[in-house]
Amino acid sequence: MYNHFFDVSPGTWQELEVMVTQAFDEMGYESSRNHELETVRGRVKVDVYAIKKAAPIPTLVLCECKHWRKPVDQSIVYAFRSVCVDVGAHFGIIISKVGFQSGADATRAATNIHLLNFDNFQSTYFEEWRAGIFMRLAKMSGHLKILIPMNPYASNLTTLQKKLEEINIFAKYEVFFGKNPFTSFFIESSDFPVTVIDPRGDPKVLNRVKIDSHRQYFEISKEGYTDACRYFGI
Repeated sequence: MYNHFFDVSPGTWQELEVMVTQAFDEMGYESSRNHELETVRGRVKVDVYAIKKAAPIPTLVLCECKHWRKPVDQSIVYAFRSVCVDVGAHFGIIISKVGFQSGADATRAATNIHLLNFDNFQSTYFEEWRAGIFMRLAKMSGHLKILIPMNPYASNLTTLQKKLEEINIFAKYEVFFGKNPFTSFFIESSDFPVTVIDPRGDPKVLNRVKIDSHRQYFEISKEGYTDACRYFGI
């Protein structure tokens, strides 16, 4: 089963930090890079700070991103473990490009520290990411429903009527309303690749586009939503 939410791997330490921050943001966390924290030992910075305030109990996750050419040693794990304890993080994650030295795993045993490579990070958080993207697409879909003909909630339907002429809303925006909707991929488990009508650009133009991944589906849908809002002025 496909369980990655990025189609490319980070090429630098900056890209690794940016992609991890982006992933947590898309999961519904408030996330930031190079975040400074106050601890009993003084002020420290962590590569990625992420907190999910929407949870019944806000969940705090700290990440260290090591895009090194050598495995991470146990001294890094030990220092990071202390930071996570001092600030009350629920989880601490060290994401390493090439893995960890043998003593590192023993150092994190019986703690809330997790040692992952980038692929492991994605597979671990894939379902939470998928749920976060579903919520984003559901919000977009709800906003676009004003375009559906005879929608009783379309208070400005008269204003839109001229622009809606000769446009097949259900075809153009099938990623939201049609036969290959986002629910098939972000709630159910439909497989890729899939060919859909491209929601981007002129609503009267019905070109087809092949989508190979969850990331592509989300990005194309997001661009289509932005284009639709701009075109229809909604």
